[in-house]
Amino acid sequence: MVRIVKVKISVYTYLREKLGWREKVVEIPGKDQATLEEVLKQVPELYELVVVDGRIAEGYIVFVDGIHAQFVGGLNAVVKDGSEIAVFPPGGGG
Repeated sequence: MVRIVKVKISVYTYLREKLGWREKVVEIPGKDQATLEEVLKQVPELYELVVVDGRIAEGYIVFVDGIHAQFVGGLNAVVKDGSEIAVFPPGGGG
């Protein structure tokens, strides 16, 4: 049996234009589960924006299966096959 973690990443607002995509499917072979950080590292251009000094960058909101990552371990959040990650950049206002 081949083990693989296949995850859908969706980005929102100006990240779509900046990165040039709305959704991306990431596959990590040889595992039953991964961490949020392992998944994000598969998309270096997103990882560089979202991760600063070993944590989720200030203002970014990341959901793992609909739950804010900060409530399920941050970058150590468990991501399983079929999980969905949503990334929202810092918002502006004023």
